[in-house]
Amino acid sequence: MRHIYSLFFMVLAVAGLSVAQAGTLYKWVDSEGRVSYHDQPPPEGSGYRVEEKNISTGKKATEDESLKNIVEKYPVTLYSVPVCGSCDLARAYLQKRKVPYSEHNLDNNPDLQQKLKKQIGSLSAPTITIGEKVMKGYVESILEGELDGAGYPKNEALENVGSNEDKEKASDSGESGYRPARSRY
Repeated sequence: MRHIYSLFFMVLAVAGLSVAQAGTLYKWVDSEGRVSYHDQPPPEGSGYRVEEKNISTGKKATEDESLKNIVEKYPVTLYSVPVCGSCDLARAYLQKRKVPYSEHNLDNNPDLQQKLKKQIGSLSAPTITIGEKVMKGYVESILEGELDGAGYPKNEALENVGSNEDKEKASDSGESGYRPARSRY
């Protein structure tokens, strides 16, 4: 029974560590130079000099802020129609790369069609806008370059897709690496 209590308290301690790692740390320095560290700022008028440090372990928070700024500056919009293989490929690429985007269906929406014609001079699907840049049709390498140029982060899984190891495995097994999108039979 004693071991169960010990295990229980260890689990609580580990759970508490993850909470303690995030937040703000305050360094209090009194008039004589003595230093103490606290999770709260000192009371007002106490005479302590305070240094504040954010100790969150979150590289994620800065990545989220960076992505938020990119999305505000270069929003991605996909104009598509329901039965469109290129639209499906563009959508799949944006989702795989985890790019936040909005999608507008051009089918049976004459107002949106007119807006798009005014904006880019013609009506085609898919049309992808990244900020002010317009891409008619879908070519993965061009879309990738435009997203990279805007500063959207690359997905690690995408970077490894064309790695030499994959090419070597395909050549060793006698495969060409070609995969048809759909079967014709």
